[in-house]
Amino acid sequence: MPEEESASTEAEKTAATAKAPSVWMPIVAVLILMPAISFGITQYVLIPRIKAAVLQPGVRTQSASAAGESNERGKDKKSEGKPGPSYEFSNIVVNLAGTGGTRYLKASFTVVGSRPDLQTILSENKNQLLDVAISVLGSKSMADLETPGSKNMVRNDLVESFNQALKDKLVEQLYFTEFVVQ
Repeated sequence: MPEEESASTEAEKTAATAKAPSVWMPIVAVLILMPAISFGITQYVLIPRIKAAVLQPGVRTQSASAAGESNERGKDKKSEGKPGPSYEFSNIVVNLAGTGGTRYLKASFTVVGSRPDLQTILSENKNQLLDVAISVLGSKSMADLETPGSKNMVRNDLVESFNQALKDKLVEQLYFTEFVVQ
């Protein structure tokens, strides 16, 4: 009898393994299909999109788009090439985030817009705008400022924050006249 039981259990094990799917099948499928799918997407989706974006002159990156839109907005044929009204913020010094007060940033910049009353509005709100500038500049860490394009990132953050504080799109461009990290 023990021989019959062992024979029947072996038969059951063999039948169970024959019915169960192989554990290796999904692993082999992933190892073969993933590189093939990655290659196909790269060759037939990503590369054509990149080429189309580079070759089309009307397509711009987000930062170039923001700068270009701000330059095109509000200009007519007479004022083309002439800078709009501007307002200068000078000698703003802030401690950088995450440095424990050992590193600081000193910045001066000029804000440009197209509205003729820009200087009046900015001078009336100068203290609020200085606070906004100190908050934006003070929130940056040393690592943020070491990345490529960090000045453009800071520039865009300042323009966006100024417009948000003023509740209007008055500020179109910002030019750094001084940007020192110590």
